[in-house]
Formats: sequence, structure tokens, C-alpha cells
Amino acid sequence: MRSAVQAGLLAALGRHAVAQSFNWNSIQPSTSLNYTTCYDTFKCAKLSVPLDWLNPTNNTARVSLAVVALPATVPESDPSFGGTIIVNPGGPGGSGVDFVVGSGALLRGIADGAKHYEILSFDPRGVARSEPRADCFGDEFARAVSALQLRAMGPADAGIDVVRRQTALFGSFGRLCAAGDDVHAYMSTSSVARDMVEIVDQIDELRRANTAVQTTLNSRGGGPGRLHRRRPKGEVARIQYWGFSYGTALGNYFASMYPGRVGRMLLEGVVDIHDYYGGLWEKNLQDTQEDYDTFFTSCFEGGSACALHRPGDTSPGDIRQRFDAFLNQLQTSPAQHVAGSSIDEITRQDAINLVFQALYQPMLYFPTVAAVFADAMAGNFSLLYASLNLPRSAASYCPSSLPRSYTWSQDALLSVACGDAPLRPDADTAGFVDYVAELQAQSPDFAAGWTQVRLGCDAWRVRPSFRFEGPWTTTAAADASGNDTSRPQAPILFLSSRYDPVTPLANAVAMAREHAGSRVLVQNNAGHGTLTTPGRCRDDHVANYFATGQLPPEGTVCEPDCKPFQDCPQGLLARRALYGSDADADTPGMPPSKGPLNLLG
Repeated sequence: MRSAVQAGLLAALGRHAVAQSFNWNSIQPSTSLNYTTCYDTFKCAKLSVPLDWLNPTNNTARVSLAVVALPATVPESDPSFGGTIIVNPGGPGGSGVDFVVGSGALLRGIADGAKHYEILSFDPRGVARSEPRADCFGDEFARAVSALQLRAMGPADAGIDVVRRQTALFGSFGRLCAAGDDVHAYMSTSSVARDMVEIVDQIDELRRANTAVQTTLNSRGGGPGRLHRRRPKGEVARIQYWGFSYGTALGNYFASMYPGRVGRMLLEGVVDIHDYYGGLWEKNLQDTQEDYDTFFTSCFEGGSACALHRPGDTSPGDIRQRFDAFLNQLQTSPAQHVAGSSIDEITRQDAINLVFQALYQPMLYFPTVAAVFADAMAGNFSLLYASLNLPRSAASYCPSSLPRSYTWSQDALLSVACGDAPLRPDADTAGFVDYVAELQAQSPDFAAGWTQVRLGCDAWRVRPSFRFEGPWTTTAAADASGNDTSRPQAPILFLSSRYDPVTPLANAVAMAREHAGSRVLVQNNAGHGTLTTPGRCRDDHVANYFATGQLPPEGTVCEPDCKPFQDCPQGLLARRALYGSDADADTPGMPPSKGPLNLLG
């Protein structure tokens, strides 16, 4: 039985949302949304927008955005059709295409109620399938060598010599990116927010064009009736938006820059915009240890369903004591591992990094990670080593070292996050050591891994000219007529889990205070946001908000329908969103390694 589980978990490594393929090179960029069928049931397009929104008349410099949409479950002619919801998974640098192809059905199922929606997203500038790419290396072997160098240095809390070496490596990376493609100077969140205005307008133009065609058919007796409500004179096209993690920062930018273009805005897993814009990265780990505690609590409550549970355990503390002893063993004596001709060590930091990724989505990954560590604690490190996703050999980069998949997410992350932040000319090693100590006070176990974004930004050299600097706020929503084009059509709804590893509940409360009439909805689960933790109460409030603009009552806290390590039929859709047909297997995949403010970790 053990070997079967091992085989399944190993097969699951790297297996995530987008199992299907589509040739994006078959699409030509256009200034309008010219859709073609893709991924079986989706629509894809490449939208051409100006590289520089401050100089949009320069038609020679363009960006091609990869756009994907999952159609609504009803025709657009149906009276219950509610329009398009644009979603963003976070990152920065997360692929909206992967997110919608993998999780679009889950998102649509939650949002649908009285109204039914199309779900749309896009790969932002420089990201994944959009062009040009924010790929600083352009060489996968060089990228792998850099990653191995960083890992070999050890965690940032291991001493000042480590900090000095990491500072030098990130400084070199900053120089590399500064010498690369011009797109790095045009990837600010401000530019992406302006891209979303263009997408909203193009959705509206396409729908108006379809309406005109349908009206002609109706006049000839050949049409099914109403296609889309005509927008009243003077009313502008407005966004319906659902942003996660960094996507809440993007939503905050959009609402603050273009308040009259907001129809509905749901921000989930909320980033403190002032902390983000300041490049501080200090308001993220306040609830991380509590999320970590739930790993042991839910394992104990799950009993034999959790591989780390033992029959004689009397409390979660028994499980944690064994786990802490295992981590301490790795700290004092890293595990030795041989895989073919590759040799390596497995450290405490390696183990902690895997746990941290699992904290993003406990419902999906706690059982898997428990099984991996149960094996490792029994002396078999194969699964834990495989989870590190280390380069295996130089041969894997031959005959070409060009990227075969989206491998430059870290490049895109720093391009956006560091470009948004102000310069930090006074940054020095002593100040960074103080920063590490500050994070350790918040989260002793996970502080070291969180420091790298700020270290990267301290060394970043590219500054975009289009940088919105606030204020990040909106006035009260417009009246029922909706014709006031200077105000949102509805207040913003903020959504948070109770214990979030990287966007604590306090962030949602703080941000809601800055947007008039806004409110916070809480679901009482651990993890980054609530999406993959089923909750009927949450679903009802979300669907009602999108349909009517009405907020939940003040102080509403929803209970989840499921907990980790317990049977959860309602959670199957969430698993299918990530693993496709593999979701029905006994061995789900490993936690992905993505951006720090990406929904899935």
C-alpha cells in the first residue's frame, strides 16, 4: 500500500490546473476581442494594447495580452445572464489563463445564483502567454544555476554572511533584468489597471456589436429575442471583478484610479495597499503561526485519515512534538539523499518551505503533506526530495535551454512589485537584518522564506513612469440610477479567511475602512482566502453581492462546510479545478510553488 501511495504522489508532482493544451501562436493579436474556441469549452483571444499608456498614440510599441473566458451556463440572450466577471489569481505574476482554465468552473459555480456569469481573465503584461515576456534569463540552465546558488546559501535568518551573499545575488539579478527587455518598465500595477479598463470596454464593444447583429436578425424574424441590455445614455461600461491576494491590490488600484468604472468588486485574501506600495512586506505573517497550528489540530481531529496521527495521541501537541523533533533533526543533521547520479541534502528550511506552501490551501494539501512527512520521518525522503523540484541534470536543458513553460514568474513578480514600490536608496545589510528580526517576531517558523521579495526589491533598478501613488480610496456608491460616472455602482466587498498565512484578516478590516460603505465577510477557515474551502454561506453572500450589489450584514462570519482530513464531497469541484480528471484519485498533487501573493501559493 505504501508503495502505491508513493507512486501516486510522485506522479502528482507538478500536476496542476492546466492539463489541456492550446496553441496560442495560432492567434493573432487584435485591438478588439476576436475570440477563438480553445481548451475545448473556452474562448481565447490576444488583445493588443499600448505598451505605454502615458503615450498611447505610439502604435509601434504594443503589448499582446492573452485573454481567456469561460462562457456562462446560459446564453447571453437569457434574462438571467449577468455579464462578465474578470478575475485575477494574484502573484504578482500569476497566470490568469491558467487560473480560469483550471478554476473557472469553481468560480462560476460560486458566483452564479439569480444571475449567471461569464468568467474571464488574462495573463498580465510580461506574464506567461502575454508578450513580450518578462523573462530576465532567457536561459533555463542559467536560471536553474541561480536558484541552486540561492538555496545553497541557506535561509536569511542564518546569519549576516548569508544576508550579504543573498544581497549580492539579488543585486546581480537586478542588473540582469535592467539590461533586458523594455517591458519591465511598463509592468506597473497602474498599467495593468488601465489594461483592465480596455478589456472592459472591449467586452462592452463586442456585446454591443452582437446586440446589433441580433437586433437585425430579430427584425427579420430569425432571432431568439433579447441579447443584452442597452446601456443608458451617459452610463459607462463598468467592471465586475473578483481579485485574490495580489489581485486585491490590483483591484484597489483600479477602484482608486477609476472609481466610476466599478460595478462590483470582490477582493479576497486582502493585501494592505500601503504596505505593498511602500515595498515593506511587513503586514503578511501576523496570522501565519495560527494557520500552522491548524495543521496539527486538524490532523488530530482527522485521526487515521492523517498520516502523521498515531493511535496513542491524546492531543495535537503529541503530533507537533514529533514533527518539531524531526525538524530539529534536519537542522542539526540534514538528510542525505541519492537519486540516480544526483546527490543532495534535505534541510529544515526545505521542509518548512513545503509546509508553508500547504498553508495556502489546507483542504487540498494538508493530507498530501502529512503523507510526505510521515514517509520522511520513517526514513524515506523520496517524496520530500521530489517536492523540492530541483534541477536533475544539465541534460534536461539540451538541446535547447529556452523555457518550455512559464518559468519566469519570479522575474514577473519582481518587475511588478518592485516597480510599484519607491526606491530604497538607504537600504543596507543592517537594516535588512532588523527586518528579518521583525518578521521572526511575527512568525518564527516562516519569516526567513518571506524576506526574499524585499531583498529583491532593494536591488531592483527599473522604475516605470506610470505609477499611481494614491490615495487608495473610493467615495460612497452611486444611487440606484447608476448614472453617476464618478462613483462606484456598489461598495466593495472584502472577503477573508480567519487564519490566512500571508494576508491576515486585519488587512481586510483596515482596507474596508478606506472605501466608503465597504464591508468584510469572513469564512472561518484557515488558508489563503476561502475559494478552495467549500462554504454554502459564503457562496450565497457572494452570489447575492454580484447580482444585487448588496453587502452581507455587518460582522457576518460564515462557517465552512468541510475541514481538512475529513470527508468532503463538496470539495471535489475544488480538487477537479486543480487536477482535472486526476481529482478522483486517492493521491492529490503537491502544493505548487508560485508567487507569495498568489491564491494557490
